[in-house]
Amino acid sequence: MKHHLEEESNDFYIEKLQVGHWVDTNILFLPPTTSLKDAAEFMIKQQLNEVAVTDENRHFLGILSLGMVTKALLKDVSPDISIENHFDKQAKTLYFQEVLSIVSLTKGSIPVVDKQNVLLGMLNQHDVLDGLEKTYQELERLEKTIEWLSICFDNVSEGIVVVNENGFVKMINKAYCNYLGAEQKSAINQHVVNIIEGTRLHMVIQTGIPEHNQVQFLQGQEVVAHRIPIWKNNKIIGGIGILVFQGVSELYTIFDRIQELNGTTDLTSVNIEQPKRKEEPTTFNQVIGKSERFIHAKNIARRAAQTSASILITGESGVGKEIFTKAIHSLSKYSEGPFISVNCASIPEHLLESELFGYEEGAFTGSRKKGKPGKFLLAHKGTLFLDEIGDMPLHMQSKILRVLQEREVEPVGGSKPIPVDFRLIAATNCSIKEMVKENKFREDLYYRINVIPITIPPLRERKEDIPLLIGQFMKTICEKYQIPLKDISKETVAGMMEYTWPGNIRELFNVMERLITLVDGQGIYFDDFQRYFLERNKTNKEQAIEYQMLEREIAPITSLHTLKRSELQKEKELLIQILKEEQGNKTRAAKKLGISRATLYNKIKEFNL
Repeated sequence: MKHHLEEESNDFYIEKLQVGHWVDTNILFLPPTTSLKDAAEFMIKQQLNEVAVTDENRHFLGILSLGMVTKALLKDVSPDISIENHFDKQAKTLYFQEVLSIVSLTKGSIPVVDKQNVLLGMLNQHDVLDGLEKTYQELERLEKTIEWLSICFDNVSEGIVVVNENGFVKMINKAYCNYLGAEQKSAINQHVVNIIEGTRLHMVIQTGIPEHNQVQFLQGQEVVAHRIPIWKNNKIIGGIGILVFQGVSELYTIFDRIQELNGTTDLTSVNIEQPKRKEEPTTFNQVIGKSERFIHAKNIARRAAQTSASILITGESGVGKEIFTKAIHSLSKYSEGPFISVNCASIPEHLLESELFGYEEGAFTGSRKKGKPGKFLLAHKGTLFLDEIGDMPLHMQSKILRVLQEREVEPVGGSKPIPVDFRLIAATNCSIKEMVKENKFREDLYYRINVIPITIPPLRERKEDIPLLIGQFMKTICEKYQIPLKDISKETVAGMMEYTWPGNIRELFNVMERLITLVDGQGIYFDDFQRYFLERNKTNKEQAIEYQMLEREIAPITSLHTLKRSELQKEKELLIQILKEEQGNKTRAAKKLGISRATLYNKIKEFNL
């Protein structure tokens, strides 16, 4: 994006430095038949040191100066003789579209002509220097605008791509590149079909017919896109592609919000049939993050979902391994089947076999009369998620390996194996490689489950995702407790971004839930974060040091914010007092306060009066 805008800036710079931008077209000139006397009187009267000489069609012939006239007269040339043989016929000229250079400014003024040598004006040195200063200021403004547009372009959550008239990418923002798993630099100047799977943008710039709200299959799921041709002077010069939604399923979420605003759940006015599901599937739209490593993990997961290969997800506790797994399941061919989750660390070792494999009637004392199917059987035609697989005992690892190899399971107390078909996804917060070296995990099972490895970075390594997560958690938690959305100050967000979050996303969600439910009023401020979380987490020396560092980082902002809150409270008290004095008459109250009625209504709404 920035590179292309810099090219546009260079074009602007070149255009501004063209001679035609500076030339003075309001000029005076003389025909070659003018006498020396008349030429001298004309130049003195007009206060000119030199003047252009042209024929009857204004074709430039040369330059006559007062010095040339004086020189001729000193040689006893009659004043009535024409200037025909006394002006400079070799005078340098500039073309109207020629780019200005230092050489151009060596003389006080230079004639400017077109390609037919017709005089168009004079380039005056003083005017050029004055104009250069203005152009420099204009270029500075342009550069700031380019920088601003570049930042905005890359911070838009929708994917945007711009191509030229031949379909080659000239600009593409970070959102689209992150979604595609591509690099911006390598995408520029590539043909759009090589960058975006299934695009029709190159067709749109051929037909000139825009395509709005078109469903496109991209990265293993359906998305909604706009494709718009760019017209200039009745000619198509390129096209814009916009990835409006990251998934069609997000449309249903939007419809739900519209229904809530309208206070209705009737979808009869919407010409779309919402699929009926027992439970809404988890999609990659709910896997929130824009950091480079996180986007890389999402892209691998999307591609892995299209296969049946086993996946091993690694990452610290609380990074979101299960939501990744559910998103993969929803995008896979097993999505219509069950999603069975097993936490290997939470099941007692002596019960793990029966939980996974199930058991037949009478297999052991206390067993159910009709037996019980195990997790492998329950996951048939679906996905089996083995969380914390690193905590699985060695003797169970060999049995799981056999199931994965043979694709059949034999319940405890059973006499014959039962074929099963499922997708295995395992997860751990341990280093399985190290466990293999220490003989705590079977090497053959490791290679069986680690066909496609996905590593999810901890929250402290992707702090730019914290504001996104805060926004999502705010909506989720407020909906859960049926309370209005709260505002959170930028100082609080800054404080959260400084914290290391050892519990990762799970801890962040916990803190947001605590703040939203415990803080009174509409806003959540840094002192709330400090009181309800930071103070309670100073349980050891390391956390105390971290808190002190965080306090120093945020303190200047917080003191300013505390002052702002105090001022707002005073403003609220004054507003209440004036309304009481005017017995609720808002027109008189607004006049007394020196504000408009509209501003008064906004203040009443802001202070919830």
